[in-house]
Formats: sequence, structure tokens, C-alpha cells
Amino acid sequence: MAARTGFITGTGLYTLPGVTESRPREVETPFGAVAVELATLGGAEVVFIPRHGKGHTISPREISYRGNVWAMRALGVERILATSVSGSMVPQWGPGALVLVEQFLNFTSGRSDTYYPMDGRLAHVDVTEPYCPTLRAQLQACARRHGIDLASGATYACMNGPRFETRAEVEMVRRLGGHLLGQTNYPECVLARELAICYATVGVVSNYAAGMQAAVTATEVAENVRKCGEALAELFAAFVREEPAHGDCACRHALDHAEL
Repeated sequence: MAARTGFITGTGLYTLPGVTESRPREVETPFGAVAVELATLGGAEVVFIPRHGKGHTISPREISYRGNVWAMRALGVERILATSVSGSMVPQWGPGALVLVEQFLNFTSGRSDTYYPMDGRLAHVDVTEPYCPTLRAQLQACARRHGIDLASGATYACMNGPRFETRAEVEMVRRLGGHLLGQTNYPECVLARELAICYATVGVVSNYAAGMQAAVTATEVAENVRKCGEALAELFAAFVREEPAHGDCACRHALDHAEL
């Protein structure tokens, strides 16, 4: 049976690239109502949420991360593909690059970043590999088949936002091993793991990080993200069309040994 796929997109991606039709829907969750879209992509029905809302009115700190991921599960989503618009600290990954994220560093505060305790239970979920290796391998295979440049191996550092980072903050993250800077991928990736949903992130490089270019502007970020639309549309549609089966995966057993 094909796994239902969900997509969560970031800044500048207020529609899902490549969809042929879209139907709005509201899903009630314990964390409030969540607006989603049921859309057709690659011949299959998918679920889509733009994190910041259609009009880009929700700041990174105010996003209902718990509500969004819960709504995905309520609609039968078994795997989530996300985009994380990012500033790059790697010269080879310039604006327009697509990069698979493999690890994260969290520098956020004030965000509700767990579902637990839930139903009277407390769980300690393993996130040694926070992004689903199965999804990452499938995305890489799709990219190779279609000649899409998709780099891999990124460590993503999540900052609070909505302001951009200082040169000193960028240098701190670089020294800690970070490659991409963003504001939204945490706690989304961890919440998916807590619900045993497979989750992977494509970092969409919108700019070089502070200190690597004269200044960073929101206008530049949005324009560079728009330029990635065609490649993302092809990658996402190919994934849904060519990788309908997911099989068993460690992510789906995340809660098997999570309780003391």
C-alpha cells in the first residue's frame, strides 16, 4: 500500500511546487485548528502545510509545530518531506542549492518541542539519526534519476528568528560543525519522531550566512527560493510517483523502547 505523504514548506513556498489541484481543509488537534491542503502531486493525493501561513504572517517562534505534525498524522500521513530555507556557511552550497539535512543543532528557546507526557506516559525518544535514512536514500535516488543536483551531509543549526544572525553567531555555529542556518526545522523533526512518522528535510539555500556576503535581506531570500521552484517540483513529483512504497523503517519503531 502506498504511504500517504505530507509536505511542510518554509519561507517563500506558500504553495506546493508541482501540484495540479488543491483543496483546503481544517483539522482539529489538541493544539488548535490547523489549516492544511489536500493536493494532487505526481498522480497521488498528498497533504500540504505552509509553516508560515499563506500570507507569511506566522513567525518561526509562533508556528504551531505540534499542531502541524499532529494534523499530518490525523490525516494518515506516514512520511513527511519538509523544506527548510537556509543560509549557507559552505562556499560550494550557494543560493539555489538543494541539500539533504542529516543532523541538527538547536539554539531555539521558548518553543513547545515535545508531546510528552502524553496519555499519562513519558517517553525518551532516540534521535541519534534525526532524519529518516530511508527517505533520504529515496530522495537521493530520485535526484540521480532526474539529474537534479541534491547535495547531502548538512548539519542544520536552528535559531529563534525572525531576525537574521550576526557574524559572531555564524562563526560560533561554523566552529561547532554547522553547515546551514535556519529558523524552523526544530522542533518539527523531533515531533515527527515522537509520533513515529518518517521525516526528511531538503535545505533550500537562499543566501550565504552573515559575514559571507555584505548583508542578508528578506527580498533576496524570497527571490532565491522562487528560483528553486522548478527543481523542487520535479523532485517532489518524482518522489511521490516513483517511491510509493516505504516498507518498514526504524522511525516507525521509535516508541518501541522509549519508555523507562
